[in-house]
Amino acid sequence: MKIALVAPSAVPFTVGGAEKLWWGLLHHANQLSDHQMELIKLPSPERNFPELMASYQRFSELDLSHFDRVISTKYPAWMIEHPEHHVYLQHTLRGLYDTYPWPERAGVDAFEPEAWPVEKGRRGIALLRHHPRLKGLRRLLASNPERAQLPELFARVQGLMNDRTLPQSVRDGLLHFPGPLTRAILHHLDAIALSPKAIARFAAISRNVTRRADYFPEGVPIQIIHHPSDLPVFEGRHYDYLFTVSRLDGPKRVDLLLRAFLQTEVDCELRIAGTGPMEAELKEMAKDDPRVRFLGFVRDSDVVEQYRDALAVPFLPFDEDYGLITVEAMGAAKAVITCTDTGGVNEFVEHGVTGWSVAPEPDALAAAITQAVENPRRTQKMGKAAKARVAHVNWADTVRELLGDTPSADQAPPSFPVVMGLGAASAAGSLADAMTNDSRRGHWLVLNTYSVYPPMGGGQSRMYHLYRHIAKELGVRVTLLVLLPQDYPEKCTEIAPGLFEHGIPLSAAQARQQKSLSKALRASVDDIAAIHGWEHNPAYIRALKSHAVTATLGVCAHPYLVHALQAHFEGPWLYESHNVETDLKRGIIHEALEKGVTEAEAAMVEVETAERLACQESDNILACAEGDLKRFRERYDLPADKGLVVNNCADLERLPFVDSAARQRWQKRLRQTRPVALFLGSFHGPNLEAAEFIVHRLAPACPKVAFYLAGSLCQHPDFRYLPPNVRASAGWTTPSYGYCWQAWTWRSTPCSAAPAAT
Repeated sequence: MKIALVAPSAVPFTVGGAEKLWWGLLHHANQLSDHQMELIKLPSPERNFPELMASYQRFSELDLSHFDRVISTKYPAWMIEHPEHHVYLQHTLRGLYDTYPWPERAGVDAFEPEAWPVEKGRRGIALLRHHPRLKGLRRLLASNPERAQLPELFARVQGLMNDRTLPQSVRDGLLHFPGPLTRAILHHLDAIALSPKAIARFAAISRNVTRRADYFPEGVPIQIIHHPSDLPVFEGRHYDYLFTVSRLDGPKRVDLLLRAFLQTEVDCELRIAGTGPMEAELKEMAKDDPRVRFLGFVRDSDVVEQYRDALAVPFLPFDEDYGLITVEAMGAAKAVITCTDTGGVNEFVEHGVTGWSVAPEPDALAAAITQAVENPRRTQKMGKAAKARVAHVNWADTVRELLGDTPSADQAPPSFPVVMGLGAASAAGSLADAMTNDSRRGHWLVLNTYSVYPPMGGGQSRMYHLYRHIAKELGVRVTLLVLLPQDYPEKCTEIAPGLFEHGIPLSAAQARQQKSLSKALRASVDDIAAIHGWEHNPAYIRALKSHAVTATLGVCAHPYLVHALQAHFEGPWLYESHNVETDLKRGIIHEALEKGVTEAEAAMVEVETAERLACQESDNILACAEGDLKRFRERYDLPADKGLVVNNCADLERLPFVDSAARQRWQKRLRQTRPVALFLGSFHGPNLEAAEFIVHRLAPACPKVAFYLAGSLCQHPDFRYLPPNVRASAGWTTPSYGYCWQAWTWRSTPCSAAPAAT
């Protein structure tokens, strides 16, 4: 079979991961298969929008009918037309997709003022969208993508770029790159190129690439085929230094690595290879630390040598497509230090097994670096596990799988999974479908009354970590639709790979209702107010309807937005319960209930109605404890088998191990000579009951133990006076990992008179 590998040639020319893939694939396809492959490249500048459009048009007109098959991997090369067109996708033009600067406006029609980020653009499109050229372009972009549209589309865009009836400044504004209109045009071109009718087979270089919205048509099967580097890898005999190689620019986050390393006291050199726009800044950061060594440009043969004797390889890019450095390092039996948000890197790095994957914060990274250096035997053991983890990433398997050849009798087929395309926002099914049927994976829509990021309280931590792991492990996109305070701007942010939080501020009417209810009940009852308050928030309803169109699995986190979910979502849905809310809220507003406040009784009726509906009408219940499920089943007459327990867990990735010697040093510094018991809790009924047990029964019975209370429960008036061996927090913060106390005060006297102790 004669195969054309079609690719763009960057202007100015640079060598990166894409070029290494093409060269490696060309060489090994010709050496390891019975096929003949040719690499065909066209110069493809993309310094501005006209250049990019010209590149798209050149590839769309390229005739490669003399080949049996064509393979493309990225834009604009996939505009090629061929009956046997296979796409092995690396990435789209990311600045118009997953890294678009205004993600909260990405779902709005480019011809609507709301799609434009600045007031001048909004005024301009409102005036110009009925201009003949724009009107025709709008009609074309709103139609189903078809290859027959290409001549008209290129002509209309070219006519708009050259229209002398429009001032140059107006044309520049309309076709700003990246911008709403240029984004819409490129998305339409890519949709034409990647239509299931145009592509014989889809593949991707990583699972991370398949999880991005709009990269693939919805529902198409995509095979994930990891590919190796073109570098040979060898294990070394020495483990003397940390080594990383990267372009020195912002997305690679070498500055984050440096900040973390400079915090450590490890006796180990950090070698950094590469050049880039941040080189001078990085050197300035590290100028006073002789442990940091910049290698500058390093040839491939020297990179191999650096890998060989490194102890570990830090690699911290943000949301990397794949990360060849990961595969190279692990192939050389090196543990990799990375972050939880590095995308494709985490398809290979398993925290504590093949390396470290920690929060993208200097403290967490510094702890990982310290552990790697101070326990080299463990680090080397991780390196051995890392080498085994990437054993399937070799050119023989990659070429055979990509070209569809059958393995010989002595070759076991590698594990290259198949997932389904997400389309614009993805498609999920029931919980069972999501875990067993790839064709139903996609978009989970979760309704909650508060933002979960950054996670500080227990509920925030549960939701953030539960749904980021669901997104990672099940390959779904999860959208948390949450309410924000009235003065906050609407925003949609990716808070973890595959996990998005779309925050909608309270409307003025909703804020007034919430304030009135809180005043009547003399308590913070924002969630109770949301039971019907959402009905007075048009922006929230619009967002809910928009997400509900594509999501086929809904989740009601807490019962307070169950009416909203049922009103605007028709698919299967889950109730994620954090507590038995009827019991919890009765305890919080007990004073108002005891005084016979009318609003309090009405509020409890609303809470119980919402909780009953959530328990009875949901397809299943996710509860924190078996006791909660038992309560639900008894109170709401549920089937005995309805409900799953999903326990709360600690975020162990952000809790670095502290050895006993360090603990003893800290205890000595704090003059702590007796055992310590620490209780963390928020201002909620079960926590208050537990703290009361500690204060009145446990602490008096154990006078030789120092008890620490931490969290908002310390604000409760019952804990104003405490036994001599109990302390409560005077301040509370959330640092890089876990919780800590700012200051502790003895509470055997009134708080205002208590001296601070550290």
